[in-house]
Amino acid sequence: MTVLVTGFTGTVGYEVAQSLKKNGIPFKCAVRDMEKSRNRFGDDYDFVHLDFANPATFAPALERVDQLFLIYPPGDKLQFDVFLKEAKKMGIQHITYLSVKDVQFLPFIHHYKNEKLIKRQSISYTFIRAGYFMQNLNNFLCVEIKEYNRIYVPAGKGKTSFVDVRDLADVIALSFLYPKEHENKAYTITGGEALDFGEVAEKMSGLLGRPIYYSNPTAKDFKKYMLSRKLDKAFINIVVGIHFPTKLGLAKGISSDFQKLTGKKPRKIKQYIEDYRNAWE
Repeated sequence: MTVLVTGFTGTVGYEVAQSLKKNGIPFKCAVRDMEKSRNRFGDDYDFVHLDFANPATFAPALERVDQLFLIYPPGDKLQFDVFLKEAKKMGIQHITYLSVKDVQFLPFIHHYKNEKLIKRQSISYTFIRAGYFMQNLNNFLCVEIKEYNRIYVPAGKGKTSFVDVRDLADVIALSFLYPKEHENKAYTITGGEALDFGEVAEKMSGLLGRPIYYSNPTAKDFKKYMLSRKLDKAFINIVVGIHFPTKLGLAKGISSDFQKLTGKKPRKIKQYIEDYRNAWE
């Protein structure tokens, strides 16, 4: 059984590939830019071309794979429903889809619609409904932390159940190792503690040896500042949207699904900061 990993060049897709490799599961990596990916990663991975806005790439990417790790990518004119129909036609036997925590209460987001589209294909599925990624701190929040010693997001004082992407990847690998056990299941994967960004800043300060603070901007100030940094407006709106549930106090729920599935406790934010400290130094 071979898995097609979408979103490989992103945070979750890359970690899923590492977990599949660790578990001896054959996989291919779907990317939009083959040359760029080969220049970055060399010959360590088997790349196939996939562009969700170009249906001509769908069938070739799905050849000789049986299972699919699916991420909904950013971008315009995505043909996600067409891709799912092609996956059905090409004989895909199992789809593990990266969704978001509490998606069943959020009918206005893409993931709510996408889960329904997947169910309609009558393909075995596993939905991984993820909490807020710890790795956002070393991803799009990294520059502000590294250069200005601040966590700069419009999240208010709400708490969120941070999850390490490496834990998500381990659960995702299990869904491919034992697809029958996880057939047509939905799991909510969070960390074991809920923290606000001020508490995260305190932990980073102690571990990095310099003061990090949480600035707590308004959404308006955040957008204005990020536009001044020449960031993409659509991306800025996505970031605001990601943190809105936290601001409303809706992101603090903790799930025990990870421990039930793996027999392990989820990584804590302290361990994550220690492991990734070089990103902010």
